[in-house]
Formats: sequence, structure tokens, C-alpha cells
Amino acid sequence: MNYTVSQVRQGGRFLSVVAEFDVKGRQEMEFRIASWRPGRYEIGNFAKNIRKLEVYSQDGEALEFQKTSKDNWLVYCAGKLRIRVIYEYFAATLDAGSTFCSNELVYINPLNCLVYDPTAEKEACEINLKVPDQFQIATSMAVKGQRLMAANYEEMADSPILASPDVEHHEFEQNGCAFHVWIQGRHNLNVPRFIEEAKAYTQEQVMVFGDMESKAYHYLFFFLPTRFHHGVEHAASTVIVMGPGEEFNTEERHHEFLAISSHELFHYWNVKRIRPVEMWPYDYTKENYSRLGYVYEGITTYYGDYMLLRSGVLNFDEYCSQFNADLQKHFDNEGRYNYSVAESSFDTWLDGYTPGVPGRKVSIYTEGMLAAFMLDLEIRYATGNAKSLDTVMRSLYQDFYKQGKAYSEETLRALIEDIAGKSFEFFFRDFYWGKGKVEAFLPESLWSIGCELEIGEAENLHEARYGFKLSRGSKVIVTSILEDSPAEQAGLSLNDEVLLINNTPASQGTDWNQLFSLGSTMFVWNSIEGSKEVDFIPNGESYYQRYTIKKMENASQEQKDFFQMWSGQEW
Repeated sequence: MNYTVSQVRQGGRFLSVVAEFDVKGRQEMEFRIASWRPGRYEIGNFAKNIRKLEVYSQDGEALEFQKTSKDNWLVYCAGKLRIRVIYEYFAATLDAGSTFCSNELVYINPLNCLVYDPTAEKEACEINLKVPDQFQIATSMAVKGQRLMAANYEEMADSPILASPDVEHHEFEQNGCAFHVWIQGRHNLNVPRFIEEAKAYTQEQVMVFGDMESKAYHYLFFFLPTRFHHGVEHAASTVIVMGPGEEFNTEERHHEFLAISSHELFHYWNVKRIRPVEMWPYDYTKENYSRLGYVYEGITTYYGDYMLLRSGVLNFDEYCSQFNADLQKHFDNEGRYNYSVAESSFDTWLDGYTPGVPGRKVSIYTEGMLAAFMLDLEIRYATGNAKSLDTVMRSLYQDFYKQGKAYSEETLRALIEDIAGKSFEFFFRDFYWGKGKVEAFLPESLWSIGCELEIGEAENLHEARYGFKLSRGSKVIVTSILEDSPAEQAGLSLNDEVLLINNTPASQGTDWNQLFSLGSTMFVWNSIEGSKEVDFIPNGESYYQRYTIKKMENASQEQKDFFQMWSGQEW
């Protein structure tokens, strides 16, 4: 399969695509475009971005074709040797899994913008990328001038492309792999510092799995001027979009950048190679339902931060900053009592990337991370730290992926039990399929490493006493309400816009604690019910609370030793 891709016109947001397919001996031929992309477990419907589609034979004859489904076409090609499918693709979204073009940037995820011949997926693919001569091209595919070559459709589809005249390029080597760092956009990231830190967490991750089979790996970084955070994993690369790019001189933003970079690298093994049976292989035409999101996203979320701790890139206090943020998300979400993480994994295809119905579901990232943390400590405790979750992940890579096998929940549980030498029926029952069980056992897990859970009142008065949260954007919006709280009883609704608090205009800079005194009155504009006043009556109970972990002051030597074995750091 061969492609020619160019910008339709300067400054526009459309890419011109010419796809050429061999059709010798066929009366008719079906071509399609993917319905979703790995790393985002929801239907993408990329066909909606295509316009002006036409099909021609090799000699320029217009051929009859018809669309047979939302992302499939059938062309009548009797007597033809080769056809050309020509169309324009709307490339106006810049995130880590999209396709975008502008005067200074062409960014392509082949999976979501290139049609393909499903009978030729094993054949070599080539893209002729027509960009100005001064553009530099970054991709994990082989590059020769403006020609990009892949061994098959799978490699091409999983190899995003960045082309720009001002992209930065840095390179380092770690564990026999050449790492390329490509940066697009203005930033103040301390690149030498990042490279040294990346070397450290990379080495730790390779130690988990035993090897890294690729000879090259590419970080494609886009730094935006606005607030953004998104990353997508690929077989030999990752795309990470973050912003503002000029905030990376702060420790908080630098650590956030390290965490997402480490997370996406861990995906190199976990989900790009180690996969559940439902995604072996990927089927790009429909949903790939799986209840194992707690493995491919939850365990990856755990290790993304954990590798920074264990490699010494972060100290324990810095690690706890992100851990506490995840803890807070867990405890703030009443959905943990209503839907398990396994069920929520299945439903990512339904509403996994939106808040959805209040209290309906949980996050496979947050809940999966906490479950992975407890699983790691449980295995360590059962084996006297001789084995750990590392052992499980290494076996999934060496004994499953490298042997051409995927895992199921049954084989995963059997593997864990074989490694730990005990039954984990309770773990799968309570944490993967259970509801509201994590907080019951979390203190025991923390105790094993000499830590404890500290619970305090939320810093914001309206969260602690009235049970609702507010956004701090250009508009002050109600984002969350606890059931049976004073806020709910008063009639406050999600997405209400707060205009006045005790006759004081609500804004991003409002000192809410000063205004939310006992018996506060808010004037609210609600698009459904019109304007209304809401009176809050506190009942003396505490609603949203603040959750943090800390080291125990009276930790035993055994706990301190366990902490050191787990964290790789001195107590």
C-alpha cells in the first residue's frame, strides 16, 4: 500500500491523501478506515473527517464505488490493475492521538487518517510525505528523504509522524536502545535534566521486564501555550502533548512531565506487547471489549510513578504528591460503591473518558493504580520480598508475549497465585470485581511499608460542610455533588453556574472560604430551571475530606526494611 500525503493549501486544516492499492484479478475491492485507535478505548469514527472521496483506476478512469458502512467502501474494479483513492482529511485537532496540520506543523497518526486494504495488511507500506524541504520529519518508521517506510500496515498505523521546520532533536542511549527526543513548541524544559532522569527510569523499567527489544524509541513532545495533558503509547514511540510549555521550570510541572513520560514508556511493554486476549490482535473495526483495564492502564499508572521513586528520580515525598492526588480522586468518587473497576473497564467504550452519570463508575487508571499498589505489596509480603509485581510483569512479557500468547483474567490469576504461593481469589473478588473495598484494606497495605492514611477536612469550606465542588475556570461551575449532602438537599445541580455568593460576584479569584460562612446563600443561573437562589443549611457533618499518606512515627525496623525493599530508598 502506497500513500501520498500533503497539505491541501497553505494555512488550511485539510490534508490531501492519495492511497494506491493493487487490485489485479479482483472484481471488486473493499477498503476501510479504522474506527478507533489503541490507547483510547472508545470508538473514534475517523471516517467523519473525510470529504471529497473519489476512486480512479491507474489510467485515470473514474470508478464506481459505494459506502457500505460508516467506515467501509466498496469499489468495482474488474479488469483494473491498480486503483487510487483520493480524499481530503480534516486535520484540526492537536492532541496525542489526532492528526493536525498548519503552516508550521504536519502531525499525522496514520491509523486515523489513512484508508487501507484489509487483504493487504501484511504487505509493506510507504508514505510520500510532501512537506517543504526545510521541514524535519520525526517518526519511528524508516525515513529516506520524504519517504516513510513500514514493513506492514500494523507498523505504519502505529507510527505517528511529526514534521516541522523548527522541531528540536536530542538523542541518548540506554540499555542498548537509541532514544530520540523530538520537541515541537516553545518551552523552558531542562532537557539535559530530563535526559538523565529518563535514563534512570528507563533502566529501572528494563530491569522489570528483562530487555527492550527495539533498537530505537522516539519521544514526540508537543508543548502548547495552554493547559493540556495527554499521552498515547505506540510500539516504538509515544506522543505527549502538554502545556503551558513555559511552565516546565517549576518542579510541579516537571514532575508531571516525568510521570507521563514514564507512564507511556511502561506501555511499551504493558499493552503494546503484553495484551489481553480481547486485543490479540487489535481489531480496528469495532470495540475491543475487555474487563482488564486494571492491568493495561491501572498497573501502568502505578508503575509510571513507582519507577520514578525506585530509580531515585523522585524522593518519597515527591512520589506521595501524585499518590495522594490519586487517593483523593478515589475517595471523592461515590461510583466506587456502585461499579467495579472490571465493569468500568468494559464501559470505557461507553463513557470511559467523560464524567458520565454521577456516582456510576470508577476510573481504570485510579482504581487500577491502587489495586496494583496493594497487589505488589501483597505478593511481596507473601514471599518475604523475594517476588513482587515485577515478577508477574516479567512473566507476562517473557512467557506470554514472547511466546505469542495473550493473557486472560484466569491465566493472570493463576500466574499471580503461582508466583505468590497462595490464593488470590479474595483479591480478584474484592478489588477487581468488588465495590468500595479498597479503603477497607488500604491501611493494612500502607502499614506493611510503615505508612498510614491521614484523613482531614477538605480545605474548601463548601466541599467540607456542604458537599459540592466548583471549577476555577472562566466561569464558576458546579462540578460534583455528594448524595444527600446539604448542597443536594438545597437543590443545587451539576453544571450550575455560580454568579453570586452572598452578593459577591463569583470568579476564579474569589476567596470562597471567606464567603461560605454558615448559612451562605448563592445566586445560581441554571440553564434548565432558570435563575434561582440556593440556601445552604449545614448539619454539622463533614462531607468531602482530604486524604494523604505519611510515614508512621513509630514504624518498626521490619516495616522500615520492607519500605526500603519496595521503594529502593532508605527510610
